[in-house]
Amino acid sequence: MTIYLIDGNSYVYRAYYAIKELSTSKGFPTNAIYGFTNMLLKIIREKKPDGIVVSFDSPVPTKRHIIFEKYKAHRPETPRGLIEQLPHIRKLISAFNITVLEMPGYEADDLLGTVAKNLAYEGVDVFIVTADKDMLQLVGKGIKIYEPMKDRILDEEYIKERFGVESERIPEIMALTGDAVDNIPGIKGIGEKTAKEIISDVRSLDELLTNTALIKKEKLRRLISEHADMVRLSQKLATIDTSVPIDIKMEETRLRAPDWVSLLSLFREYEFSSFMRLIPADISRKIEYEIVFSIDKLKEIASLIKDEFSFGIETSYNEGRNSTADSLISMVLCIDKGQVFYIPISHSYPGVPAQTKKKDVLEVFSPIYRNRNISKTGHNLKHDIIILGEEGIPVDGTLFDTMIASYLINPNKSNHNLEEVALEYLSRRKKTFTEVLGKRNSLSEVPIEEVASYATDNVVLSHELKELLFNTLKEENLERVYFDIEMPLIYILAEIEEVGIKIDTEKLSDISKELERELDGIQKRIYFLAGEEFNINSPKQLGRVLFQGLGFKPKKKTKTGFSTELSILEELAESHDLPREVLNYRSLSKLKTTYVDVLPPLINPKTGRIHTSFKQTVTATGRLSSTEPNLQNIPIRGDWGKRIREAFITEKDNILLSADYSQIELRILAHLSQDEGLLEAFRNDIDVHSRTASELFHVPIDKVTYDMRRVAKTVNFGVIYGISPFGLSETLSISRDDARKYIDRYFDRHLGVKKYVGETLEVTRNRGYAVTLFGRRRPIPELKSQNSNIRQQGERFAINSPIQGTAADIIKIAMINICRSFKERGLRARMILQVHDELLFELPLQELEAIKDIVKKQMEGAVGLSVPIRVDLGHGRSWADAH
Repeated sequence: MTIYLIDGNSYVYRAYYAIKELSTSKGFPTNAIYGFTNMLLKIIREKKPDGIVVSFDSPVPTKRHIIFEKYKAHRPETPRGLIEQLPHIRKLISAFNITVLEMPGYEADDLLGTVAKNLAYEGVDVFIVTADKDMLQLVGKGIKIYEPMKDRILDEEYIKERFGVESERIPEIMALTGDAVDNIPGIKGIGEKTAKEIISDVRSLDELLTNTALIKKEKLRRLISEHADMVRLSQKLATIDTSVPIDIKMEETRLRAPDWVSLLSLFREYEFSSFMRLIPADISRKIEYEIVFSIDKLKEIASLIKDEFSFGIETSYNEGRNSTADSLISMVLCIDKGQVFYIPISHSYPGVPAQTKKKDVLEVFSPIYRNRNISKTGHNLKHDIIILGEEGIPVDGTLFDTMIASYLINPNKSNHNLEEVALEYLSRRKKTFTEVLGKRNSLSEVPIEEVASYATDNVVLSHELKELLFNTLKEENLERVYFDIEMPLIYILAEIEEVGIKIDTEKLSDISKELERELDGIQKRIYFLAGEEFNINSPKQLGRVLFQGLGFKPKKKTKTGFSTELSILEELAESHDLPREVLNYRSLSKLKTTYVDVLPPLINPKTGRIHTSFKQTVTATGRLSSTEPNLQNIPIRGDWGKRIREAFITEKDNILLSADYSQIELRILAHLSQDEGLLEAFRNDIDVHSRTASELFHVPIDKVTYDMRRVAKTVNFGVIYGISPFGLSETLSISRDDARKYIDRYFDRHLGVKKYVGETLEVTRNRGYAVTLFGRRRPIPELKSQNSNIRQQGERFAINSPIQGTAADIIKIAMINICRSFKERGLRARMILQVHDELLFELPLQELEAIKDIVKKQMEGAVGLSVPIRVDLGHGRSWADAH
């Protein structure tokens, strides 16, 4: 039998200081809780002990404090952040069903020492989990020390090798050396090496103290004689009491199954998503459902649906893929918890029973999906809308998407899939798509019963989440953002994804060949400059060439060598051609491998177009993101970026229209800050960057040069992102003093902006979140961090989030209104892309003037600001021509 005894105080403190910053979205610190839990799970998972016990110190003074008032007096006061977490660590230990030892008047060391000796006497293998040196005195037959952070075992051989004496004599060594951690005095001037030599030459410390003549060196003999009483006191303080009157039975130490419900609830409270995934799937949770194979039953189900229902569409692959490339496998309908139906359609494996024809299923339920008076609930409804749209069935009515609701409540979370949301809000651990799929290639190959159990659970969870999440949206005043912006946007994004965008594969092929030749030439120049051939893509080899071969002074070190990150190469490029060529090589190589060579294989053979996926639940500010492929990061500037955009083209007889907001974030800043200078510039259509340059450099606006305007533009946008003098100096390659002067001059001339920044920081710090003009929230726990770098990052978030979030809301509202206008007027134009502040449309040439009017009117009128909103329009046969 193996028992692990954990020194709770030791590892709580170590966890707190080892993990610098970790907190919930509300700012509650969790670093100690996380570190301690991680250590506990590591022991359970890797060591597989039969039992675990955790011991803590009692707040009541011990006998050591009584005999020596200054015992542990030098220890700093326990940090407030740690004190807040201690009760929660105890809750977690309790949820793990692990016994806790604590006794008034005794330290954790004494309790552990007593239990360890008793268990070892009974033949149990005991491992004491601690990093405290004084616990080494317990090592002996059946007792070892385990250090989880170094993952090592300390046994009798280690003691003998380190101290030269048996473990029980370690307090004698400590009596001479003292212990700074516990403020055990010892004798000043005697270190561990000297103490070991002295103690190893005598049978006991008592023998030494009664016969100091045994000490060969006169200075040591005098020191020990003069401080004999202090040595005896120090020995008492250092000796662990192994005879504490504590009664703990063997069964109390045994490891039992955790209270999974409590554990999951705590992990959810602390937002430990990685730990939440370790909770076993709730196999005891049984969903009552019916698998439907007959057309008559389908009609009966349809007749039951009156005002609302929850549904889910299962497809060949996971929802993370592009929905337009997926195919329908089955449908789940949930009218209430007791009325759940799984309708298999396209399962395909040996022995599969006859299924209802897809045509019949869609025909029966098409009127339900089309009915705008019936609300629909689901998780990631855009995916389901696209799949049904591929089958010719539009989905109408109010949508309750629990994924988007979860995102609006906490946009800082990285993942809002159903597994995560069910864990967080319902404390349910459900099976994942990967677990169900196993080694099969498609969900269609999985037996109907297995998919039915998984799929119905998904829909029922979404059904249960609806009330909880949408009540929270109401409480936090987020209903407007959901119902007026995000819900209608689901339909818009689904349509954009379905329409896709056409690309010229021949042009991309030509660009690829040109890039190949260009990269080959750059590679040869790099080899010539380096004087050798090496792997340019290897940071380690490039670092060797730069910092050893060429003799540059390293700026930063990594685990594998010297850093060759972008900022370092840019600095080195100012004085040498090789890093400049490497930067060019990296840039062109990324264009080739990320876009030019990747896009053609992604063309959907059915449509002949590329279909990106837009995510509503990724960015903390509310901006959309594009994936598979990401079409939002194609470079705008530079010849190669323009060349790539030339490959995005229209169908025959069509044209592309680009509509781009002009300086929308600065206009929002003008509105929020009511700064007179910004208001004047935008109301009078004065170039805001030239105006700022005039202020910064004290020159008339008509004398502003290109470089002055570039600096001013960086300062203007830097203010939005809370840039520091250091950040501005790095961006502009100027001194920090000059950067500070520019920022100071800006705020001297823009008192409204200065006031906005100060008030925004104060308000956000008090309420804990930033908010946009439309009520979208972003929690900013970083503002409460004790780490100044993280706190400053939080301040940048606080300044920027209301601005960038409002810009995101404005373009979303414009997208909704534009598409609504297209439909109302029966136009054939389609929105095909959104890239931050730009919208791209494909339309018949004859609709161009009408579409330009609609787009400009709806984008500029999406919201009323204190300054006019301006939109730049362009059109052409390619994206490059239109931009």
